Amino acid sequence: MKNFKKYIALTISLLAGGLLPFAFAPFYWFPIAVLSTAILFYLWLKAKPIEAALQGLLFGIGMFGVGVSWVFISIHRFGGASILLALFITTLFILVLAMLPAIQGYLLTRLIPKNRLNKLLLFFPITWVFIECLRSWLFTGFPWLLLGYSQTNSWLCDYAPIFSVYGVSFFVALSAALLVALIVHKKNIRDVCLLGLLSIWFIGGLLGHIQWTKPFGKPIQVSLIQGNIPQEMKWQPQQALPIIHKYQQLTEKHWDSHLIIWPEAAITLPFNEAQAYINLFLLLAKQHQTTIITGIPLPIENQFYNAAIALGVGDGMYFKRHLVPFGEYLPFKWLRGLIDLFNIPMSDFKPGPPKQDLITVNHIKIATYICYEIAYANLVKRDLPQAALLVTLTDDSWFGQSIASEQHAQIAQMRSLETGRYMLLASNNGVSAIIAPNGKIIKTIPRFKTGVLTGQVYAMKGQTPWVFM
Repeated sequence: MKNFKKYIALTISLLAGGLLPFAFAPFYWFPIAVLSTAILFYLWLKAKPIEAALQGLLFGIGMFGVGVSWVFISIHRFGGASILLALFITTLFILVLAMLPAIQGYLLTRLIPKNRLNKLLLFFPITWVFIECLRSWLFTGFPWLLLGYSQTNSWLCDYAPIFSVYGVSFFVALSAALLVALIVHKKNIRDVCLLGLLSIWFIGGLLGHIQWTKPFGKPIQVSLIQGNIPQEMKWQPQQALPIIHKYQQLTEKHWDSHLIIWPEAAITLPFNEAQAYINLFLLLAKQHQTTIITGIPLPIENQFYNAAIALGVGDGMYFKRHLVPFGEYLPFKWLRGLIDLFNIPMSDFKPGPPKQDLITVNHIKIATYICYEIAYANLVKRDLPQAALLVTLTDDSWFGQSIASEQHAQIAQMRSLETGRYMLLASNNGVSAIIAPNGKIIKTIPRFKTGVLTGQVYAMKGQTPWVFM
């Protein structure tokens, strides 16, 4: 009977972890984040260290197995790996991530064996955030599915301008701990915990009425070009010029916009080979008093950079700083032979310098990011408060028809919340979106559709408390 209860607890851990991704985009069932985490905390209160480790491991397997299953699509369908190899790499990746909640559960129950209230309300939430911070840094970091991202549609998201996404994660975890305390503690303690739980959410709702930053200048009309180029054909040499012509045609009706954004590597030719077209777009943009920001591979001294350049009345370029390991570079030189197992184009990029001048358009400083970089809050923070507008160029066609693109857009929403800035998210095949400083999506364009998203934004000035600190 005792072993049966252990197996039940392990099964519940797996199911609770598998349920958690439904709190995130594209589902947005944000209460699940509190419920799922509360289930794990409740099980840990009754577990021994080894049991807690196993429960944390299964919770992580469920969470990442459902939430980042799109890694398999990237490796197999677009990376060219066999099904077995892609399954092996994806499984290994999920297991490594799942080890972190396993370690958390083990250490909590080993170092703090007594189930006092401070263990539940203090150590559980703090260690959860510590593990998220560790995951965001370890092995170059994987800051995906942080608990705070699930709350972009809830009152808790308004803690982000003060404490960033990690602070939101803390309040989600604390809410889960208070929910458990309502179940396991005596009535007098339950009353205090209920008051604490309601206060956390009520204060979050009040914070949403504070405008931390202010617009300045005239409204800026922007157009985001979604070319919807299939990944299978994007890097074929014979498709390079047709793709450029497609972006040119999509842009022609939008020269009246002040800023036109093409996505990551919209121009697949290296800069030197595309020089004639770049000169043409530079001339056209200047004639229409506008700026095009586009992604392009940029060779400098026999090294390639994943870059963005401004053409027209704007000025500047940006070199991607945080590259995707195994996708854009190999973290260890002795793994060089591994790249032969995949069919990943432009997989030997060099990272750009940590400090770079911001792209400038009509005296407005624009912080530019490429793809996965927007997931790193502290990287974005480096460009504040100088940046008045945030732009992200991405190509999420690597994820196929999975949920990764919506998750990516939700991460961009959090960056807008943290910084009090508009975000322009330009994607090859979606999600392309204009995001307000409060993190709400103003306009978007359907995925897998060729089109142009046009709207108005403002340059923003001022600092949120998180940027100031």
